[in-house]
Formats: sequence, structure tokens, C-alpha cells
Amino acid sequence: MPGRPKAPKKKKAKKAAAKKTSTTPRAKVKVKVKAKRRTSGAVRAPKPKPKPKPKPRAKGAPAAAPSERALAASAQLPVERALSDDERDAMTKVADTARRFLEAVGGPDAVVHRIAAFVEEVRSARCPEPKSQDVRLGLGALWGEQVRAQVGWIWVHLTYPDGFASYAVVPDDRAFACFPLNRLQELMQHRARANTSVAVWGSIVSGSLPARRPNAYLVIG
Repeated sequence: MPGRPKAPKKKKAKKAAAKKTSTTPRAKVKVKVKAKRRTSGAVRAPKPKPKPKPKPRAKGAPAAAPSERALAASAQLPVERALSDDERDAMTKVADTARRFLEAVGGPDAVVHRIAAFVEEVRSARCPEPKSQDVRLGLGALWGEQVRAQVGWIWVHLTYPDGFASYAVVPDDRAFACFPLNRLQELMQHRARANTSVAVWGSIVSGSLPARRPNAYLVIG
């Protein structure tokens, strides 16, 4: 019958077309996969190891507090300057504000224990943290004033090479430095840290401090 011999040609044509169609997307898939791999590799490549910096906080630890930053930089000598008259007046003012807020009476030891008791009330949620900035700063200023009155340490302003700067109480030989304005606020906010306000006070008053080295500004507290 005429026409039959042509049938196989159509089938071959269809098979060839099908084969051509089936191979085309495979080639595209391979290209896409390769492109994807190149892209992902390019994203990861620019991640260099961080350059050496001052020791960062431990993984999972809270953000470094100001007194901890001072401690980390204690091996590097700070630049000291005396307080201005305005700064001294402000320090006295906020210390008096905190004394009235706490209704603290008595000598230096009694005042330090009253400050510590209030800090514990805040840490245990029995009392809210003061909203007044003057009171929050005043607690540290009042604590420092007791050190000044009891053992004669003085207020100075210290600036470290890493940029940390704050007010500190220091002895005449500058062997130590204590940052009560920072430390008292930290104790109220970070309950994981031990409330060492009384212990540090006792160490300063009794002289039971680390080996003394003049002009070392060893951070305590």
C-alpha cells in the first residue's frame, strides 16, 4: 500500500525531536546548578578571619560593661586629669541626692552598707531601679565619697587608649583605680555579677588589696 514506507521516517523524526527536547532542559539545569555553586562560593569567599583586636567578650557572655572594659585596658596606662570645679560640684550634688533618696545616715561604713542593701533590693526585684539619672549616678558618687572620706582617695577622670573614659577614685600613688559610678549601675542591671560593693569597700579600708605598684592604676571593684 502506498504511503506505508513513510511512517518510520515520521517516527524517527518524532523520536529525534523528543530526544532533542529532552536533552535541552538537562543542559540548562546543569548550567543553573553550576551557576548556583559559583554564586554560593563567591558569598563565602569574602569572609576573612577578623583582624587581631583587644580581647573580645566571651561567646554568649553579656556585653562588656564599662568597668570590665577598664579592667581589660588596665595594662595600658590611662591619661589622668583633675576634675573641674563644675565636675566637683556636680559630683557633690548627685551624691547628696542619692543620700536623701536612700535616707542614708551615719558614718561611711553605714552609708556603704545602706547602698549595698538598696542595690540588693533592686537586684531581687523588691524595688525598681531608680529612673532618675542623678540618683543612679549619685549612688556611685556617694560610695566614692565614703572612700574619699575614710582613706583619702581622690576623684580623677581617666581616659584609656581603647576609648573608655570615666570618673574614678584613686590613691595618692595611683596604684589602684575604682569606678563606682559605673560599677553601682552595673550591679543593679546585671544580677549575674556578684554584689561586691561592701567587699571592695572593706578591702580598700583594710588595705587588703593586690600587690601595690605605684602608677599602675590597677582596676579594682
